Amino acid sequence: MDMDPVDNIVNYKIGIIYWNSEDSRLFVPKRERSMGYTINFAHKLNILILISITALVVYTAVYLQ
Repeated sequence: MDMDPVDNIVNYKIGIIYWNSEDSRLFVPKRERSMGYTINFAHKLNILILISITALVVYTAVYLQ
């Protein structure tokens, strides 16, 4: 029986950031399944999403006072 990559501690940076370039999922369940989902930071689309959200927050904070 294969282990889900989410359960393998090797796929986490500093213990909390899920980073697995071999996992094609954008959103993966957290290690504690009842706690919801997290994102796979190694997926290129998620990096784009995070940059877009950050830009939107900065724009909102600076220009829409």
